[in-house]
Amino acid sequence: MSTELHETPEENTLSIPEAKVEQVGKHGGVQLVWFIPLVALLLGGWLVFTTWAEQGPKIVLTFKTAEGIEAGKTRIKHKAVDVGVVDSVVLSPDFSTVLIHASLVNGTEGFVTSGTKFWVVRPQMSLRGISGLGTLVSGAHIEMEPGKGTPQRNFKGLETPPSVRVGALGTRYMLEATTLGSLDVGSPIYYRDIPVGQVLGYELTQDKKGVELPIFIQEPYNALIRENTRFWETSGVDLVVDASGFRLHSSSMTRLLMGGITFNTPDTFESSQVAAENKRFTLFKSEVAVAEDSYTQKLLFVLYFKGSVRGLGVGNSVEFRGIQVGKVTDIRLEYDFQESTFRIPVLVQIEPERFSEISTSGVKSVRGDSPYEFLQILVKQGLRAQLKTGSYLTGQLFVELDFHPGTPLTLVGGSQTVFQELPTIPTSLDEITASVTEFLKKIHALPLEGIGQELQGTLKGANRAINAPETLEMIRAAAAALSEVRVLLKTLNQQVDPMASGVVGASGAATATLRQLEETLVKVDGLIGPKAPLQYGMVEAVRELAAAARSVRSFIDLLERKPESLLFGKDKELSR
Repeated sequence: MSTELHETPEENTLSIPEAKVEQVGKHGGVQLVWFIPLVALLLGGWLVFTTWAEQGPKIVLTFKTAEGIEAGKTRIKHKAVDVGVVDSVVLSPDFSTVLIHASLVNGTEGFVTSGTKFWVVRPQMSLRGISGLGTLVSGAHIEMEPGKGTPQRNFKGLETPPSVRVGALGTRYMLEATTLGSLDVGSPIYYRDIPVGQVLGYELTQDKKGVELPIFIQEPYNALIRENTRFWETSGVDLVVDASGFRLHSSSMTRLLMGGITFNTPDTFESSQVAAENKRFTLFKSEVAVAEDSYTQKLLFVLYFKGSVRGLGVGNSVEFRGIQVGKVTDIRLEYDFQESTFRIPVLVQIEPERFSEISTSGVKSVRGDSPYEFLQILVKQGLRAQLKTGSYLTGQLFVELDFHPGTPLTLVGGSQTVFQELPTIPTSLDEITASVTEFLKKIHALPLEGIGQELQGTLKGANRAINAPETLEMIRAAAAALSEVRVLLKTLNQQVDPMASGVVGASGAATATLRQLEETLVKVDGLIGPKAPLQYGMVEAVRELAAAARSVRSFIDLLERKPESLLFGKDKELSR
């Protein structure tokens, strides 16, 4: 079966299908190919957002050196937990410091404030101990200590760890001192030799005339700090040399090396409140200075001395019957042209509050309207100032106030001084020296030379009388007479009848008497003869007396030039 196609001319032309163009979505359909870039875009945005959201704050730390710090390795820690990492380490534009850029973990934004502190933890050894030994293995890291304040991103790192960490229970106070002394950061603070705090730092005051020391007192000892608490410095060795002698006080080795501060609250009738935080206190040099500061009234008086004040210095005590009531503040030397003499004004500071009064009801007080008036009343009763030796070992002097009734009230300065004057009396040494000088002047006024010459002449006259030829002739004649009498008696003894026993006995007695007379004359001749010791002794006595007169004259001349040599001896120059 065949089919035949009858094509017309139009039908003989080949038919081509016509393409139709339609707009996408015209029929509401969405092609899936567009979902791929959309999902990638959303996923990338989500990753960027999550990365940004999880990233912590960026900070910049400034240190003097980057020793032990490495970018990408050095961690930032807080209580041994990683809270960040160092990103880069660069020098500052002026090359003076190191800038450390670091990133902190998410969640630390609220802790990065103006009160936050950063420091590098390295192995350290100090008087307070050894720290940072763990960094010998793990390497150095940066320690972070959060604090309170406004948000901040640039920080100046600490070169040393803070003495008191955040969260430590206690109270901070401020001490003011004239000098730093032996104190340093970390110096301990003691109460009854128990360490209860430490010094946090030091800096000059605003007027540059003192030092400020912030301190920290731990709980529960901060309750001991009252409004009237006193602080004083306690070094390792405290050596005091004054009119009382030597006083040595030694503390522990820690105080010897680091110094220390002690405080105490005096017991008073008035109750004091607990001191508020950051209250300012005065730091005294010693406990003695604390006691002196308890007296508020300070009166200045001037004393005039004419003798030597060697051994008296600024700071020496003014005492009344062994109790210190003041101190010396200044010493000068003045020349009086009218009298052509020197005088020494000594300015003293007296604390009248040390003088308490026992009063009964109905009895009028004698203190007067002012402390000056009270002391003037005591002066009228005989109060005088006198220099006394406090220690013969050190030679230091002190001013003693005591009553000396009957002594004249003599004011040297008169109205020329701006300070009220207290009368003085000479020292005991001056009185002794004056008495000895007066006595020696009287001795010097005696005609010792004339008396010696007259005595020497008298002895020479006696010597001439004894050694005169007439005296010797008389002694020889007496001896010859005695010899003749002895011969006569011997002859009579031979011729007289023995029966005249009475006469014989009488002649024997006479012979014995004559014999004694002869012996006596011989002794007299031995005593007063030319070679007799009596004559030689008298001549030597005259010589010794003349030498003594010369010695007394030299002694008087020496005392006139140096009266003090009577007590202290001659100088080496004089001895030579």
